[in-house]
Amino acid sequence: MVIVRQAAWLTALVATAIVLLVLSPLPPSGRLEEFVGGLVSPVAASVRATVRPAADVLLHAGQIEELAAENADLRRGLARSEADLAALREERARVGQATALVAAVGDRADQFVTASVLARDPTPGRHLLLIDRGARHGVRIGQPVLGAGATLVGVVSQVDAEHARVRLIIDRDSAVSTMVQSSRTPAALAGTGEGLRLDFVPHGAPVAAGDVVLTSALGGLLPPGLLAGKVTSVHSAPQALHETVVVEPLSDLARLEEILVMTGFTPGAELPLSPSNGAPR
Repeated sequence: MVIVRQAAWLTALVATAIVLLVLSPLPPSGRLEEFVGGLVSPVAASVRATVRPAADVLLHAGQIEELAAENADLRRGLARSEADLAALREERARVGQATALVAAVGDRADQFVTASVLARDPTPGRHLLLIDRGARHGVRIGQPVLGAGATLVGVVSQVDAEHARVRLIIDRDSAVSTMVQSSRTPAALAGTGEGLRLDFVPHGAPVAAGDVVLTSALGGLLPPGLLAGKVTSVHSAPQALHETVVVEPLSDLARLEEILVMTGFTPGAELPLSPSNGAPR
C-alpha cells in the first residue's frame, strides 16, 4: 500500500512538472512555480528518503559482497587457529605424560621406549590396546608395559613392524606371576575383565588389605619387582583351600594415553634352556 501511494505521488509530481514546463512562457508562471514548489518539496523529500536505502544497497552491493567474503575468510582463519591451538595443547600434554613416565624409571630409561595409545578393543571383558611402536622400535611379544609411576599395566601380546598390541592386566585372559611384598607370598595376578584378583593364595596366608603386589621372576616371563597392584580385600571361606583376594591396579587403565614398553627385557632369556656344564642333573 505504501509503495502504491508513493508511486501515485511520483506520478503527480511528474505531471506537475510537465504543466509547469508548458506554462513557463506565461507571465505568472514564476509565482506559480514557487507556489507549487512549496507544496511538492515535502513530498519530494519523502520520496527521496524512501528511495535512498534501496539506492544505497544497489550502489554498495559490491562492497557488501567483499565484506561478506572477508568475514568468511576471517572465520576460516579463526577456526584454523583454534584447531592449531588444540593440537599444540594435545602435543604438550602427550610430551608431559611421556616425560613423567621416563622420569619414573630414572636411570633405566634406556631400557624403555615410549608409545602412544592409538585404539582400544571395545569388546566387553577384553582390554587390548593398539600402540604406535613395533618390532622396528625393539618391541617384542611378552615385554612388560608400564604406566604412571612405573607400574605394570600390561604385557605386549602381538607385534608387527610399526605397531603392537598390549593386553592389559585386567583383561580376562591376563595372568602374571606375582608375590605379596610384605609376606613374600607367591600368587598369580589374574584379570577378571573388570578388575584383578590374586589366585592360589593359600588359606591363612599373611595377606591383608593395603599390601603391595609385585611381579615375580618365577618362570622368567617378567622382571621381578615391578609394581602391579594393591590388595583391597581378603575373604576366607572355612573349607576353601585358597583365599579370595581382590586387588586394584595402581594406574588408571581406562585413561592410558602414553605408556612405556620395557624393550630392554627379553622374556625367558634368563631361563636355562639346558643344564649348564658342571651343574647337577
